Amino acid sequence: MQFFFRNDQPEVAVDLLREVGQWLVDNDRELWTVDALTLDNLIDDFTRDKLYVMYTDRGNGTAPEPAAAFILQWEDPHYWPDIPANTSGFIHKLAIRRPFNGQNLFALILEFSREECLKRGIYTLQLETDAGRPKLMQFYERYGFQPTYQHDMSEFGKSFTCQFYIMTF
Repeated sequence: MQFFFRNDQPEVAVDLLREVGQWLVDNDRELWTVDALTLDNLIDDFTRDKLYVMYTDRGNGTAPEPAAAFILQWEDPHYWPDIPANTSGFIHKLAIRRPFNGQNLFALILEFSREECLKRGIYTLQLETDAGRPKLMQFYERYGFQPTYQHDMSEFGKSFTCQFYIMTF
């Protein structure tokens, strides 16, 4: 199986985010308000052309299939206002479709993100998650993200405490 990334299909990315978001709601694990996952809410000057879809190509003659979506941006005044532009990569709205669960796609997404950072002379990658989700926090920590601090945040009308993470390479 081969994987590749595209950042020119925001509608596919939003559909994938909504699919995963709805699965989380259906399983009492809501992370995002599904109705808030729209192009208008997700695309702005800082995220334009930075909403990626990860495709899998099974090599059996079938069309490549969207497996994951995420934002990889280089400036984030909402979550990281004190970090100067182009000094860190920021991952947001990471979603992996259920048929691809357990296939270690996050490692491939991290490698892609790290390579994109290094192309820009950037040596840190940051993300944040709801601090009320210990399993998700443990997941990120298993992949090498170090917790830094917690801060109350609001997004799309929903308030929560965020755990912030950094990875240096």
